[in-house]
Amino acid sequence: MNLRPDSTNDRHAPAASKAARPPLMRLTSAGKRYDQGSTTQQALHSVDLDIHRGEFAAIVGPSGSGKTALMRMLGLLEAPTSGGYHFQGVPEQSLSDEQRLWLRRRFFGFVPQEFNLLRSASLQGNVALPLMYRGLPAERCRTAAMRALTLVGLEDCGHKMPDELSGSERGKAGIARALVCNPSVLLVDRATRPSDQPLCPDIGALLRQLNSEHQTTVVLVTQQASAATWAQRTVSLNGGAVEQDVSQEAASALH
Repeated sequence: MNLRPDSTNDRHAPAASKAARPPLMRLTSAGKRYDQGSTTQQALHSVDLDIHRGEFAAIVGPSGSGKTALMRMLGLLEAPTSGGYHFQGVPEQSLSDEQRLWLRRRFFGFVPQEFNLLRSASLQGNVALPLMYRGLPAERCRTAAMRALTLVGLEDCGHKMPDELSGSERGKAGIARALVCNPSVLLVDRATRPSDQPLCPDIGALLRQLNSEHQTTVVLVTQQASAATWAQRTVSLNGGAVEQDVSQEAASALH
């Protein structure tokens, strides 16, 4: 199997075996340790986790449970310090830095906690930024930005400035910016938002729509158990280990 979805010739694209198609993302006995001077923090302990194409999974747990470390490993931003991680069957330890960068750019869209919109740029300009940083022509960037804004229901807001937007609209704009590069996977970071601040229904519904209608794989990282109701599957973390991994259908059957 080849990781690349098309025949474009990219010298940094890693090769993969032609074996049976594996899960999109697989962690095997994965641990993550952070050395901080004379102290060591073990963020994750021997995590086994498969994420399949087209899934909408919520990673849920209290502060300090390892959610952010797990998300960063899934997005190839950090490597496990023990165990392994495979992306589309390719072991991450076999990848060069250039290949990791290529994979992040091609396959992943990251939605940060605070959305990080530039207050001095229009919404269209904010959404176009990832493509502009890659040096693409300005007109192509603008067109792609408007396509992404249309996808999240903000096609009439491209001219607005971030301060003119509601909280829900800023959230959708953050998702649009992640979508502008046409990723296969959305990693949505709500890991540090307090558990008493629920996921905006508009954002939850949008993530579900992107997953169901566009087959985008969504991983939502959150403290809020209520946010998991939008997902197909909930993976509960505590103390750096998986406590529970259950589908919404299975959860509903228990009640």
